[in-house]
Amino acid sequence: MVKRKDAVANRERLILAGFEILAVRDADLTVRELAIQTGLGIGTAYRHFPTHEDLIRALYDRGVMMLGESLRASGEDATAWDTIATLLESAVFALADAPGLRTVMRRMYDIDPDYRPAGSFTDSLTGLIERAQAEGTLREGVTGGDLALMMFSLGGMVGNPTDHEANLMRRQLVIFLDGIRADGKGTELPGTAMDAVEFHAFVHRSNAPHA
Repeated sequence: MVKRKDAVANRERLILAGFEILAVRDADLTVRELAIQTGLGIGTAYRHFPTHEDLIRALYDRGVMMLGESLRASGEDATAWDTIATLLESAVFALADAPGLRTVMRRMYDIDPDYRPAGSFTDSLTGLIERAQAEGTLREGVTGGDLALMMFSLGGMVGNPTDHEANLMRRQLVIFLDGIRADGKGTELPGTAMDAVEFHAFVHRSNAPHA
């Protein structure tokens, strides 16, 4: 059965609100509280998410879909190296722009540690790495785990980055990419390095809105 447009819109409203709320708090958000926060009826919210676990799973699935879109960010004619660079930047900022996702991921692991819908991306990422190594642009030994760890390390450092913070993040991304290049060449670093004051704010501040 095709869902009514208003039902689809309500579900989307609840999911987006869930990410916003969880960006600044723990994963104890209830379906009832989410309904109140969005101004939707409690019955409406429970029809979409009968339990707290259903809500967390839906948010988790949305996050996986969002990251999966990063894998398709480059054009078909791009080199494997360019695809990796685009993938990393896209994924880093997708994570930074949805700071509540890390809370959702931790809660999902508590609920069902074997739930791994992102496993479908593994083959695509492995194939991309093999192509980049075959074309001589990616150093041998780099794995999908290395790329994923970098995405989450940098993307999870600060939520909703300002334009200035985003530029600082791109600078760190260039440094990382230079480190995994097969030819060892260095790229001219964009912008300027963060000073001690900027670093303090970057790692300490809460998830402020975009500026």
